[in-house]
Amino acid sequence: MLATAGLGMAFGQKALFENVSLKFTAGNSYGLIGANGTGKSTFLKILTGELEPSTGQVIKEPGKRMGWLKQDISGFEAFQVIQVALMGHQDIWKIQADIDRLSAKEDFTDADGEKLALLQEQFGEMDGYSQESKAAEVLTDLGVPPELHQKKMSEINTALKVRVLLAQAVFSNPDILLLDEPTNNLDIPAMVWLEQYLADYEGTVIVVSHDRHFLNRVCTHTCDVDYRTVRIFSGPYDVYQAQEQLARAQRSKEGGRVERQVEKLKKFVERFKSNAARSKQATSRVKLINELSGQKVVPSSRVSPRLYFKVPKPSGQDVIKVENITFRYPGGDRDMVRNFTTRVDRGDRLAIVGRNGVGKSTLVRLLLGELTPQKGKVEWSTTTSRTYFPQEGGSLFEGKGELSIFEWIRQYTENQDINNMRAMLGRMLFSGDDVKKPVGVLSGGEKVRCLLSMVMLAEANTLILDEPTSHLDMESIEALQEGLEEFTGTLIVVSHDREFIDQVATRVIVLDDYAKGEPAPLTDWKGDYLTYRATRKLE
Repeated sequence: MLATAGLGMAFGQKALFENVSLKFTAGNSYGLIGANGTGKSTFLKILTGELEPSTGQVIKEPGKRMGWLKQDISGFEAFQVIQVALMGHQDIWKIQADIDRLSAKEDFTDADGEKLALLQEQFGEMDGYSQESKAAEVLTDLGVPPELHQKKMSEINTALKVRVLLAQAVFSNPDILLLDEPTNNLDIPAMVWLEQYLADYEGTVIVVSHDRHFLNRVCTHTCDVDYRTVRIFSGPYDVYQAQEQLARAQRSKEGGRVERQVEKLKKFVERFKSNAARSKQATSRVKLINELSGQKVVPSSRVSPRLYFKVPKPSGQDVIKVENITFRYPGGDRDMVRNFTTRVDRGDRLAIVGRNGVGKSTLVRLLLGELTPQKGKVEWSTTTSRTYFPQEGGSLFEGKGELSIFEWIRQYTENQDINNMRAMLGRMLFSGDDVKKPVGVLSGGEKVRCLLSMVMLAEANTLILDEPTSHLDMESIEALQEGLEEFTGTLIVVSHDREFIDQVATRVIVLDDYAKGEPAPLTDWKGDYLTYRATRKLE
């Protein structure tokens, strides 16, 4: 059991949440949601004891082990991958470290021998000798291949580091599992593995995520961080959303009722303030007006951008023709694409999906002409105008950190109308002096909103978006989804967000796992991704 009593957290004058008293029980999975910056990661840090709350306390049942996946993945560079995973079981890892230290002593004594024998006995009783094989199995299931298990963390990429630390959190089957954005850098097969693991998990799970499909699959409860508090709702995200929409409508209705009552009282006071016979009634109503007007309503932290992708001139029926292309990187050990033929027509809404590293972004770059196939050709219709949201969009900010948001966005539009650009940035939540902020200090989510502003200003009839939902909070993802649903042009999108794909795409190209030296098998599915997954029994 894990609980909070009167918990509050503030940084200076800014209160994240106040007087939070909650209880988290075994067998339940709690999805922690809220806008960026509301304190979700801070709340997890308080639960683990890494941060001290401003007020209140955390109550954890004695003897219960806790696993934790942080957003910060630094601090393990000098360790081997398998070692980092094994650290997840802290008690066994400590005994192993003590055994290794004693065994390495040059002046080994009889006392050391007795102590070593005791440690080895404890290690055996705790099933320590099987831990490495268990950790290796979890690493492999999460997409970290065995040939990397003995490598140092400094030798693998960021996406793999996240998987290693996720393995660290889950492999020892702790009693309480805290996961901060576990689906970041996970492809869909790894997400499905994690969903199945959590479905069978008997402990307490608290997970921060912006992936709605994941939350609906794994969560029995939803914890909403908003209005300077944390509220628990029974049910997954979709159930919470329906309940909260009703509550929001009720709050709006209540606010309107108060406003109408105040207006009615003001009219009474204005009418009778000079009437001696009714002056007491007027005075009492003035007091009531002050009481009603003084009611403090804590505003929601949720703010949604408004995306609109304008298409001034439609393309012709043919958008892209791909004829028998083959591509391999110089020095590569396999063809990324081999003898691939397809076409994209006006109005197609195509999603490209598959594991990390199979070649999704490569295929996009081939379509764009950034890469040239060794065989075959890619032809774009001359009536097509296109714009591209790159997966590694951070490169567009490099060396430009001193530019303001407004100055940065001016580089990417021919329409230099100041009012048009300011209006666009305002829709993306950059209002007033926000547009003067240097792009070098922007968060990941703010940079994505800048890139989406760039895409909207292009007013193209074909959009190519590579992982556009990364770093966005739930409100921004849903706003992007709504904007794309209304978009009348042609869409090509790469994403691991299944809910997003299900809503915006009507066709998918699926790149499957590949054998050594071979390209990823490619399926051009003329239907939606939900049907594809159901047909292949992928969930």
